[in-house]
Amino acid sequence: MSRGDHKVSKITSEAIFAVRPITSTSFLISLVLCLSLLLVDIKYKVSDEIRGYAHDVLLPLYKTVQVPGKFINKASDIWQTNQELRKKITSYEEDNEILQLINSQLKDLTRRNQELNLVWESVQIDKEAYLLGQKIKLSSNPINPVLILDVNDPNSVLLVNQPVLSKEGIIGKVISVGLRSVEVMLSQDPRSLIPVISSESRLHAILKGHGLERKGQLINVKKTAAFKKGEELYSSGLGKVFPPNYLVGRVIHVEDEPDNEFLNIEVEFLKLPEEQEYFLVFTK
Repeated sequence: MSRGDHKVSKITSEAIFAVRPITSTSFLISLVLCLSLLLVDIKYKVSDEIRGYAHDVLLPLYKTVQVPGKFINKASDIWQTNQELRKKITSYEEDNEILQLINSQLKDLTRRNQELNLVWESVQIDKEAYLLGQKIKLSSNPINPVLILDVNDPNSVLLVNQPVLSKEGIIGKVISVGLRSVEVMLSQDPRSLIPVISSESRLHAILKGHGLERKGQLINVKKTAAFKKGEELYSSGLGKVFPPNYLVGRVIHVEDEPDNEFLNIEVEFLKLPEEQEYFLVFTK
């Protein structure tokens, strides 16, 4: 740096830097040059042509700047599409489970309808009449067996006393409803009472549970009733709780005890569905 660009302090002997002011000649030259460029641009529109070429030069930069935004938008679209596909797949899987559970009983229902000339409502084969529930817990308490289901469907109405079906038939009814879970009282529960009708003798009765690993019993059946060992018991539909013509159990013992005014009829319930993951809640 030349000596003219700074001065030396007489007090501290340190250099004090200062920018040399522009000279009058330089200022006039710069002013004339700027005015000349403005006049040329106004008359010949030079800046318009230059801007076009400048955009060509800057185009790769524009593209580069847009890459992150496009990448983020594309990733967001892919994520949303995947979410929608997952929801559709889950919905299809649930519908498939419902149809499988319904179809597992249709053949038997149709056969009984033809044999017994019964007329049963079309709602029993309507997919919308069933709500799919996934097993959360299956209690093996012999006195108070309980099944907990996760029913995640905000469009459906869950109520107490709605029947619950397995692949074989009726296994219980809803006794408690939460936001998305329900508690099911199994048919084996001592509090359970199910109106039934026998498959051969076509006699009505009430089936009462006595706990897990114990036989159920038809209560208050008069000795004149002709129940047969081995015949199946189906829901009769009386009481308006359980839908008609669903398997509940089968008679395994009929005894006429002298000291009892009613027949002693023991019933074997459907097997406890420990390996089954999905169940149907009958909503209509």
